[in-house]
Amino acid sequence: MARRTRNQEVNINVLNIEAGVKHGIVHVDLKFDGNEKVYSYFRKWFIDEKTDTCYTVISGCKIKFTKDFQLIGIKRKYDVKGVNKTSSEGMIGKTGNNEEEEKVFQIQEDEENDVVVSVPEIPETKQEVVEVVEEGEIHHERYDTIKMMLECNIPIYLAGPAGSGKNFTVEQIAWELGWNFYFSNSVQQEYKLTGFIDAGGKFHETEFYKACTDDHDCIFFLDEMDASIPEVLVLLNAAIANGYFEFPTGRVDLKHVHFVAAGNTVGSGADEMYSGRMVLDQATLDRFAIIDFDYSRKIEMSISNNNSDLVDFIHSLRKEAEEKGIRATFSYRCITMVTKLEAAGMDLAEIIKFTVVKGMDKDTINTLNPNGYTKYHQALRKVKAA
Repeated sequence: MARRTRNQEVNINVLNIEAGVKHGIVHVDLKFDGNEKVYSYFRKWFIDEKTDTCYTVISGCKIKFTKDFQLIGIKRKYDVKGVNKTSSEGMIGKTGNNEEEEKVFQIQEDEENDVVVSVPEIPETKQEVVEVVEEGEIHHERYDTIKMMLECNIPIYLAGPAGSGKNFTVEQIAWELGWNFYFSNSVQQEYKLTGFIDAGGKFHETEFYKACTDDHDCIFFLDEMDASIPEVLVLLNAAIANGYFEFPTGRVDLKHVHFVAAGNTVGSGADEMYSGRMVLDQATLDRFAIIDFDYSRKIEMSISNNNSDLVDFIHSLRKEAEEKGIRATFSYRCITMVTKLEAAGMDLAEIIKFTVVKGMDKDTINTLNPNGYTKYHQALRKVKAA
């Protein structure tokens, strides 16, 4: 969380305030002192019940306005660190359009006695992992730990099973901190990290390049690092250690990028579950704080509509699979599919067949004997009997 010392002066000039495209979101165009670039923010807004006015917070400044979006005033709420928009130094090497609006999504904390008007919608593809409830978003148990490490600029490696929400949790943190989020899957060719200049002299950017040249704090997330080639990881190691990176267009100092990597193994190489994984050398692992990231029961209860029978059934299957060496993944997606199809009225045995034991041969299915007498256990027994 940002420091609340309020030593910094107000350094923004609001040019325009209007309703955002989504209900409960305000669109603010502003400039920072000493910088002619116009920044466009989309923020959740709040009502101050004491004064019956509205406000939002951008870069540590509380922007107060009327319900018809007329500016009232700006006041420093808390100091921010690592964010400097008073020069164009961070733009060195950028080839993108400098006039493109910067759109930053952030979930602001509620002030005492303030009422949230609404919360932004979560894209449908992400509702599998987390949903918004009355008190706020559901967070993974490792959320605060990861957030603290990112604020301390410590590179993080999240090790956990497929579909456990590693990607989305880090993106949630980026939203809360107001940082941009850049994502790359496992990198199999060096140029997919560094970018390249084609025969016509045009430089092709990568997500890594965009993160490194961002002019304010951001996160670069490398998913499936344990499936990336060693040559790429050597380059990433050098960037983290040296604080700069040599792109084909020149050297870029990494002043605002925070590194997060994720994998299904802790660098131990391929196993029965994840056969495409590589061994990570100690030079790579030494750069990162390693966090075990497992499935969260809190999230599972949320996406199953508090169906403890279903969650316990999935847990028992995971235990069975681990003990018997069965290659199977029973993730959040599995719980989501069962919940949706059951609500639609499909036969439960068919649901289990299509979404839970999918891809397994009959002999493997017959080895699954989870303890329990819920309707899900009974449906599995019907599948085995068939």
